[in-house]
Amino acid sequence: MTGIGILAYGSLISDPGAEIYPLIVRRINTTTPFPVEYARLSGTRGGASTVVPHSSGQPVKAEVLVLTESVLFEEAKNLLWRRETHKVGSDHIYRDSTSPNAVVIRDEPGFCGLNHILYTDFNLAGKLSVPDPKELAKAAVKSVTQAGHGKDGISYLMDLINKGVETALTPQYQKEILALTHTSCLADALASLRSETQGGISDGQS
Repeated sequence: MTGIGILAYGSLISDPGAEIYPLIVRRINTTTPFPVEYARLSGTRGGASTVVPHSSGQPVKAEVLVLTESVLFEEAKNLLWRRETHKVGSDHIYRDSTSPNAVVIRDEPGFCGLNHILYTDFNLAGKLSVPDPKELAKAAVKSVTQAGHGKDGISYLMDLINKGVETALTPQYQKEILALTHTSCLADALASLRSETQGGISDGQS
């Protein structure tokens, strides 16, 4: 049992960041050893929800990003924390915090036969206690006008579905977005909302 891995079950799968990506020597397909749900509202996603460990969810499809053996445990924690807090390329280091908004790095020793498996989490105060798919959908729709291109909640949900990551609420969450936007698929919902936003901008400038 050797090595250090990073557990990826969200955007980290396809976008591990400039510091972590060159250190990945292999990937292990797996399932999270804990339940996961859309239970964290993210400012960087325009107030839409992201997946986090949560008791109301279910284990989801994941990948372990196995790092080269030259990476030490504390360094791996710093790398993951910087990626999650948008500090890639800096010399900032991870410190434990009790803040609701703090990114917490946790370890699952022995998972997939590795010494350490690191993953991100949040303190309980930083999560939704009971995620409601109707409210998640409202936040996702609103995020299209609040987040950067491709960073909104609908794009995030589409990306995870395409990767096979499905939580207990995923089907109903998707259904509520389609109901709010009067569309038949998430891609159409996103296109419709973007069109409305662009139309509003054009009308305001004319």
